[in-house]
Formats: sequence, structure tokens, C-alpha cells
Amino acid sequence: MNSRELFLSVFEGAKTARPPFWIMRQAGRYLPEYRALKAKYPFLEIVKTPELGVEAALQPMRRFGFDCSILFSDILVVSEALGLPYDFKESGGILMRGRIESESDVSDIEKNIPRLRERLSYVAENLSMLRRELPNNAVLGFAGSPFTIAAYMIEGESSADFPRFKEFILNAPDLLKRLLSALARAISEYAQMQADCGIDAFQIFDSHAAAAGENYGELSGKWIKPILEKLKGKTKSIVFANAMSKRFGDVASLGADAYSLDSSVNLSAVRNNFGGSFCLQGNLSPSALSEETPEEVAQKVSEIISGMLPYGGHIFNLGHGILPDAKLENVEALCETVKNFKA
Repeated sequence: MNSRELFLSVFEGAKTARPPFWIMRQAGRYLPEYRALKAKYPFLEIVKTPELGVEAALQPMRRFGFDCSILFSDILVVSEALGLPYDFKESGGILMRGRIESESDVSDIEKNIPRLRERLSYVAENLSMLRRELPNNAVLGFAGSPFTIAAYMIEGESSADFPRFKEFILNAPDLLKRLLSALARAISEYAQMQADCGIDAFQIFDSHAAAAGENYGELSGKWIKPILEKLKGKTKSIVFANAMSKRFGDVASLGADAYSLDSSVNLSAVRNNFGGSFCLQGNLSPSALSEETPEEVAQKVSEIISGMLPYGGHIFNLGHGILPDAKLENVEALCETVKNFKA
């Protein structure tokens, strides 16, 4: 069974000897070869140049032999394609070139939805190339959720707590609903485009899910559901709702094929408590790869796999994206432990 077959088998309920594995942000700054690429080209040039994006995606595959590769891109390319571009601050973080404040701003977004595929054609080219390069590995696409993209569009920049966005939620609910509806249509079209490229799964990053609070279902989940429904029969779906693992019931109702959970919860306990035919993805703490020894990492990886092995339906991953200061020897220990796992 090759890596692609292993990945797809877990969605069919197969109990495999080991889980398929990849890690969020596996193409990133912890890799010396990525830093060398980034020294030559700005981040967005890598994203928008298919050959460079594919090279970035392939770097961790060559070094570590992950079962899955994921599109090298950014969640905010959708915002740019809809007419609201962005830059990176010198101090770090995102700065949007404007923000959503009025009905006319949302109208401008709506008018750009028919141009989305054309404007993001470089993503389709990137994914098609990656698919050809990796016929025996799973290839994943992704996008941000409507709620998370809206947070950046309304706030106008990245933020620790998104105060302007939270005020907008309270004071302009109808306009927010209209924006979320437009983004759901756009992201659904984007997901269909990626599915047409032969991806094996599509992951939705609901990075700012926790900002929805008790209204998660209405503010975020409601707009993810139609995206997932249109993917059924075309590719598998994964949802990562950041910082929502302890309120997993709110997320599990979305109808995804798999859910990625952060490191605050025990995966096997979640499986025990919720049952269901969906898969679970995760959930080693990213900090383990930065702060601990290879032996400690191997032990923690084995414990997570052992806990999920009786249930099946597990994709090994981190509880969040890998940190820039992750130690290569620890990533190697993770990979070798998963590949050579014996119950």
C-alpha cells in the first residue's frame, strides 16, 4: 500500500498498522532549504509562481518522506482575488490594503466572485504540477473559512484579538451575513477548482473560530457546511477549527470527513465521547518539536498513535502549524516513529 492508498484507506474505516502522516506548515522556515528559497524570492512570489510553489511543497517530502503533501499557498489569496490584496508588515503579521466597512465594499467583493478561478489559476497550475510529481502520495488543497477570511477583511490586519471585527459582529450583523455568504460562494468555487486538479483532500482552516464564541454554528459553521456539501463525491474534506477542540460538538456537526484537533485534548477520548464515522487528525504539540529531545518526541508520538490505533480513522499531525524553531532531529524522530510504528 503506497502513501496515497494509506491516506485514503483511513476514510473508508480501515484499521491500518500505522496512520498516514503530514504536519501543518511542513514547508516552512524550520527547513534550511526553504530559508534558502525564501532568501531568493519573496513569499508571495513563491506562492504565485507554480514552479516555486511546487518546489517549496516538495522540499519536506524529499527530506522526511511524509505521506501527504499540501499546496504551498496562503489563505488570503482568496481575499486578493476578490479585490482586497494584502502585504506583510516589516514587524511581522498581515496588513490588508483596505478593509470592509460598508455595503459598497461588500458589493465590490460580490462582483469579483465570477473572476475568482481566473485570478487564482496559478493555484490550479501549482496543484496540477504537484499531483503529477507525487502520484503515490496524497495531495491536499486548502482554504481559510469564510469567518476567518472575513476577520482579516474587516480588521484590516492581523491581530491578537481582532477588536474591530468583534465590534462589527455585534453592530453590523446583516452586513456580516452578506459578506460571509459571498465568501462562502467564493471559497466553494475555489474548493471545486482545487478538486478538479485531483487533490485527495481539501482542508478548511478556521483559524479564528474561537472569536465566534457560543455562536460558532451561526457565525462560522453555517458557512462552512455548503462548501463541504459541494465537495462530497469529489474529494475528502478536513476541518481545522483552531482552539475549538474543547467544544468539539459544535464543530463535529459540520459534516466533514475528518477533523483536525489541537493539542489540548486527548484524541482517543474525543473518539470515545463522540463516536461517529469521521476521522480525527492530530495532535502532537508543535512545541514538542522545538523544546524536547528526539527520544521524548518519539515517546509522545507513540502514545498518540497507540491511543488511536484501536479505533482507526487517524491521520497523524500536529495540533497546529510547526514552529520556525523546530529542531530537524525532532521532526526526523517524529517521522521515523510513525513510519516504523509497531503496536
